[in-house]
Amino acid sequence: MNKEKLVTTGVFTLIFFVTVYITMAYVIRGKSVIVPNIKGYPVQDARKKLVEKNLNLKEGTESFSETIPGGCVMAQDPIEGAYVKEGRTVYVTVSLGIKMVTVPDLREQNTRQARIILSQSGLNLGATAKIATKDIPEGYILAQNPSANSMLKRNASVDVLMSTGEKEVYYIMPNITGKKYDMIRKSLHNFKLNIGKVSYGNITDFAKGAVIDQSPLPGSKIKKGGTVDLTVNLSDSDKRFRLVNILYTVQKGGLGMKRVRLVLLDNDGSREIYNDMSRAGGTIEEAVRVSGEAVLQIYINNVLLEEKKYE
Repeated sequence: MNKEKLVTTGVFTLIFFVTVYITMAYVIRGKSVIVPNIKGYPVQDARKKLVEKNLNLKEGTESFSETIPGGCVMAQDPIEGAYVKEGRTVYVTVSLGIKMVTVPDLREQNTRQARIILSQSGLNLGATAKIATKDIPEGYILAQNPSANSMLKRNASVDVLMSTGEKEVYYIMPNITGKKYDMIRKSLHNFKLNIGKVSYGNITDFAKGAVIDQSPLPGSKIKKGGTVDLTVNLSDSDKRFRLVNILYTVQKGGLGMKRVRLVLLDNDGSREIYNDMSRAGGTIEEAVRVSGEAVLQIYINNVLLEEKKYE
């Protein structure tokens, strides 16, 4: 009998301690809840969803997103579906929305330079329209959309209007034989025609300094900017040479490096004396031998900028 009482007492004692353990564990751990999915929700709405589960929300880092609107939850920790005790804090990453960038100024840049500049700003080169113009060299940008300094979302595209250069113009070559070379040179220059090779001959039927032959021939078609070769009635002993020091400082503004081309026109025709990339503000100096009146043509990025005369 005492043995049965002892067994009964032991069983009740075990049940008591198991009950106490389970109760203490429950008190210590608290009630478990499932973390809801709050990604994509505005922060205030996400907070309400967590409060309904007796959970707290704490904003952590912020980050730009292409898909999650600004002010909404991008990520959460613990993740959705996790079991946590009530009162636990859920940390969230909040979206700043799509990153906006400032559109750079692409005007007077060529397409290669424009791509590099846009890439550095996190943008892409979009559609390219073309138009003929004499003011901007071929391949350079006239206008853009959106305009410079406007704001655009990252990875968006900027459309551009690009120059194809001056529209082609053709002339019918007149007969210039018998006319003074000095006058012909000026006339050809006014029509944007270049003088190429100048040869000399000595024919008594023509006045000294007159043109005695030409190429292209009279009646031929010649493109604006084309070249005319001449033969002038002048002996070598009649020519007077002198040394001219050409000094030119590359204008500042625009591109840091510019294509500079210097062309000299004198009684020996036209010849290129410099053609290279030069830094803005740099100085170019060349000593050249000229015959008669000389004209220096200065081209910047293939556009005639100015002319200087050397008497």
